Amino acid sequence: MRVYRVFMHRLRSIFERSRADADLQLEIEIHLEQLIKEAVASGMSESEARIMARRRFGPMEKTKEECRDTRPVNVIDNFTRDVRYALRMIWIKRSFSVPALLSLALGIGANTAIFGVVNAVLIRPLPYAESEKLVGVSNSAVFSGQVITDWPLSLEMYAAYWEHARSFTDFGVWTAGAAAVTGAGDPEQVATVAMTHGVLCALGVQPYLGRWFSNADEMPGAQKAVILSHKYWLRRFGGDRRVLGQLVLIDFVPYQVVGVMPRSFEFFNLDPDVFLAQSVVSGAPGSEDADYAGVARLKPGVSLAQANRDITRVLSILGAGSTLWRQALEELRVQPNIHPLKQDVVGDVGGVLKILMGALVIVLLLVCANVANLVLVRAQARREEFAIRTALGAGRRQIARQLIVESLALATLGGAAGLGLACAALRVLVAHGPTALPRVREISIDSTSILFALACSLLSGMLFGFIAVLKSGLSSRLQNARGVTPSAEQLHAQNAFVVAQVALALVLLVGAGLLVRSFIALSAVKPGFTHPEQIQTIRLLIPEAQIREPERVAQMQADILHEVAAIPGVTAAGFATALPLELEYHNGNPVSIEGKTPVGRIPLNRTIKYVSPGVFAALGTRLIAGRDFAWSDLVSQRRVAIVSENMARENWGDPPDALGKRIRIGTDGPWSIIVGVVENVYDDGVDEPPPALVYFPGVRRSVTFALRSSRAGTEGLLKEITMKIHGVDSSLPLANVRTLSDLNRLAMERRSFALVLLGIAAAMAATLSIIGVYGVLAYAVVQRRKEISIRIAVGAEPRTIKALFLRQGLILTCLGGAVGLVSARGVSHWMASLLFGVSPGDPLTYGVSGAVILVAALAASCLPSRRAASLNPIEALRGD
Repeated sequence: MRVYRVFMHRLRSIFERSRADADLQLEIEIHLEQLIKEAVASGMSESEARIMARRRFGPMEKTKEECRDTRPVNVIDNFTRDVRYALRMIWIKRSFSVPALLSLALGIGANTAIFGVVNAVLIRPLPYAESEKLVGVSNSAVFSGQVITDWPLSLEMYAAYWEHARSFTDFGVWTAGAAAVTGAGDPEQVATVAMTHGVLCALGVQPYLGRWFSNADEMPGAQKAVILSHKYWLRRFGGDRRVLGQLVLIDFVPYQVVGVMPRSFEFFNLDPDVFLAQSVVSGAPGSEDADYAGVARLKPGVSLAQANRDITRVLSILGAGSTLWRQALEELRVQPNIHPLKQDVVGDVGGVLKILMGALVIVLLLVCANVANLVLVRAQARREEFAIRTALGAGRRQIARQLIVESLALATLGGAAGLGLACAALRVLVAHGPTALPRVREISIDSTSILFALACSLLSGMLFGFIAVLKSGLSSRLQNARGVTPSAEQLHAQNAFVVAQVALALVLLVGAGLLVRSFIALSAVKPGFTHPEQIQTIRLLIPEAQIREPERVAQMQADILHEVAAIPGVTAAGFATALPLELEYHNGNPVSIEGKTPVGRIPLNRTIKYVSPGVFAALGTRLIAGRDFAWSDLVSQRRVAIVSENMARENWGDPPDALGKRIRIGTDGPWSIIVGVVENVYDDGVDEPPPALVYFPGVRRSVTFALRSSRAGTEGLLKEITMKIHGVDSSLPLANVRTLSDLNRLAMERRSFALVLLGIAAAMAATLSIIGVYGVLAYAVVQRRKEISIRIAVGAEPRTIKALFLRQGLILTCLGGAVGLVSARGVSHWMASLLFGVSPGDPLTYGVSGAVILVAALAASCLPSRRAASLNPIEALRGD
């Protein structure tokens, strides 16, 4: 019971302070009455006894304070009082608090926003059960001396891995594609993922309706099965739960709906509409197409190293059963590559995000330096206040605590505002951000991001709070501060902060400048096509179930090309299996060169494209030697080919020397005669080397049409194209309707994203450094008014006074610039993966960045210098 009473007493002291004070007052009065009674009993009068009792008791208020100090809850009471006082001071001194709050909100908000991205993309686990056990399955191989670490699997490899591997509880392969959905409603092309049954089992995501794929769905002759995505189920079928068992025509083949995935299900970085069951025949020798990504779930206790050794054993079994496989595995030096699945999802975007996070940490340091300078000025102005409070009995510890609480309150308010800015910024990023950013739909402000913002706020507040304590004069004897001037130590501290700000700002300016230089270099590259904004692209697929004969497919494609080429404003038209930058349709094959490829060796891998006559004219790709394809080449099925300039130079020297030479796909295909050489095309983007390309005239069921027109991208042209295509066949859906400039913009998204954010960070850093230079010089003018007045009174010219402060700003800027240039040179190599055509130590970028920060700092120095030069000495001296 005693413990309970003590606990309730302390609890009441926290929440019922007035009652606790009343109890204390009553206790003191009882004690005084006891002393008075004792004195009266000894013979004193009541008035004398009362005076004696009060003298013996001592000052009543002091006694009350001493009693309050002994309360265990006094810390909470003092903290509450300090917080109220801090908030009052923040409100009263808005000329100090508003700039500090804005700086903190920008710095903490920017860091919280980018941390939200980093957390969602890199830190947070994948949205699957026990995602740490999920692995990606691929191979590494050496093609043309280049190591490929993510070489996909073939179905034959999948069958061997599934049969012989011992490391996986579930394993499957998948490949993305597109298909035409016809039947009820308008024809449309949908994004597909063809997969084996083990993929969804490995991910462990149960369907919203129906079931997973089963092994029976993969058997030859089985009913084709499809699982719908949740959004496609709602859009196409209106959310009808009776959809299970219905037949859907996909590429004119009936598929039975066996399931619907849940709304929250995400399939890596893709957004498929339907999932198709992939037919597999175990060990089928005809399934060599290596176009499948693997996903597996490791057995308990199995490590990545053990899984890789297990698959190495399986590859040896595969090679022992086939001479062709053994030769391929040996020549290509194939090795298994079992890796965390998150690596496939995130890709190489982690480096970009880490660079941006580092840049914004620099911005936060700049914010802290800027606020610390404001705090130093504020602490100097409050020295008189501190002296008075000390004289009235306040201890140095109490004043120090108050300063730290004020700093923490300021930082917390700034952090709260920054958190709001971060939320708004991430909403904009999710809605309009780069599509190449993985897991973009998972980006949000969660509890981890809130804790990060709180940590930034508290650390920032503690940092400049301790600076305020150290530089406020509390460590030495406080004095009446009227007329006191800042110490040399404090002036050195302010100057050091400015030097640090300039240095950090210059680091970010150099980084942004290197990216700008990279963009300039990229824009100067001739990509092998011209005016991409005038090239309209449309993808068409003619399934085998719709038209089986290749001759009829060729005739339909020729009819469509003839119709769209006749549209007013279209100056050239053609089609190809893949246009430049259509990375999802690229196709590589070994290409033998007569007289150059060693007998018995696997030829080098080349990018192969099947094109129609007119496609080079539509793209603006120059013909360097020979001729273009003609329709007679397709009609007569002539074995001819066109190669890129770099392939011609690599094998025959000059491009004209390639004409008449023979090449073929693989080692036993028919020979084709080279009839032309075209300029290099940057097929993978202008920031990647142009691949060696081989073009053949031919017909493929899935092609992209390219139309050159000044009306590209307009609604009117798209309506006419749709009408012309549906005039040939109304069941053909149009897909990937876009311009080539859209593809180019997608290829540059990662660099653009990095440039924009790093540019914003650099602009913020430069602004903060300018504010820092201006603040120090403006404060110096105020503090040196008496000195300036005396200088002017004894005859100093205004230009001399102005030069005095300009020189101070120039010295601080040059010191910061020297430190910044050295620091930038040390960290710029981390950006090497984002640079193109410029080295991390590019002297022009460093020179221009240094000049920009120097001019900006001098501009910031002008106003305080002019104010000092225009000072009236009589008024200044009279004021002192």
